[in-house]
Amino acid sequence: MKKIFIAVTLCCNLANISAQEFSFDQKERLDRWGLNYAYLIEQSEANEQQLWEILDIDRKRKNNLIMGSTFAGLGLVMLAGGSLIFSQDSGCDDAHICENTGQVIVGGGLMALGTFEVGVSLPLFLSSLKRKKKRNKMVRELNLKYGIQSQLE
Repeated sequence: MKKIFIAVTLCCNLANISAQEFSFDQKERLDRWGLNYAYLIEQSEANEQQLWEILDIDRKRKNNLIMGSTFAGLGLVMLAGGSLIFSQDSGCDDAHICENTGQVIVGGGLMALGTFEVGVSLPLFLSSLKRKKKRNKMVRELNLKYGIQSQLE
């Protein structure tokens, strides 16, 4: 029983140790920004926390960008669809009085919903831009602190 407990404890400890390392994609992103993560971690353990924070900010930036793009795309499709439905010819002329309330309600509703979705996408895009600037600032500060040439624009 004691051997099983020791084996389980060792496995859990090894899993925790490997969970703290950067994945291949994270290492590539850090390299792309000009951050030599191995050198920075050697210099100070606080740098590792800062690298994790930079990666977290970038993850949130990407999520906001994806959500903003989704809302903007769906909003534009709904605006176009609502406009098409709203502007369809109902076959009525001056001699005949027709009521096309269903067309007006559906077309107007789609246009209103599309406008709302495009409006929701704007703060998401702005937040993504703000996080990108924050990430770039943190990368530049780290690079300046240790004299590393930055590759960010």
